[in-house]
Amino acid sequence: MQESSATTGERADVWRLLESVLQGQQLILASNRGPMEHHVQPNGDLQARRGSGGVVTALSGLTGQAEFTWIASAMGEGDRRVAAANKGRAVRSPLPGQRVSVRYVTTARRIYHKYYNIICNPLLWFLQHYMWSSPYTPRIDGAIYDAWENGYAQVNREFADAIIEEAGGGARPLVMLHDYHLYLAPGMVREALPQARIQLFLHIPWPSSSYWELLPGIIRNAICASLCNADIVGFQSERDARAFLDSCDTFLDGAEVDRCGSAGGRRWRARIPSPSTWRRCGR
Repeated sequence: MQESSATTGERADVWRLLESVLQGQQLILASNRGPMEHHVQPNGDLQARRGSGGVVTALSGLTGQAEFTWIASAMGEGDRRVAAANKGRAVRSPLPGQRVSVRYVTTARRIYHKYYNIICNPLLWFLQHYMWSSPYTPRIDGAIYDAWENGYAQVNREFADAIIEEAGGGARPLVMLHDYHLYLAPGMVREALPQARIQLFLHIPWPSSSYWELLPGIIRNAICASLCNADIVGFQSERDARAFLDSCDTFLDGAEVDRCGSAGGRRWRARIPSPSTWRRCGR
């Protein structure tokens, strides 16, 4: 099906706006999977192919319209070989239609296993899709705490270090993080780059604060605290955004969440009485 001339024109307007916004700006994008993966062929040669995954698909148009660095996990032996050959530096994509450079984070396999196969999937993904069966699951044991500290936090640290190094002392890099794999990265990047503009977009739902209570406080509080270091946290729906604000209000000491609204020409505030107020009201 061919696009209408109106659609084509709108797309061109979007890309012109993008060029204007990014003019003179350093853009660093990061996600678990990247736009390019290297596969080892039977003869030992490497073949570059388009990366897989929903985030890559959603951002595929950007890779052909702007020059920037995309930081991603090395997904296999091919990516690891490319990263080693280039001493960890970003590699320009040879794929047609891509103007992006890819920098691979080469995590030790045992650490990546804890990060991805224990914390990201299934713990976080199941939680954020309301798929656990409370009070029976999830089972929080020593393996979960170990995977959080020595898997998830470690990989986020490696991503943050790669972002910081890629920024190279730039005044205000634009750092765009994607999805639940990188919840701790905003706080880590902010600590080293206080002037950076940081955005994280979440491509899955954000559940209610009561459902987040299935996880230990050390995990859920760290996630909320880190995300509060971003300038923008993007969600798929208004409901998700409200749930996130409620989570911050619930779990973070000192958090201030605006509970204002308007209806029928009047503005109002929603407040929960403090215990001292309850005592006064009961007298």
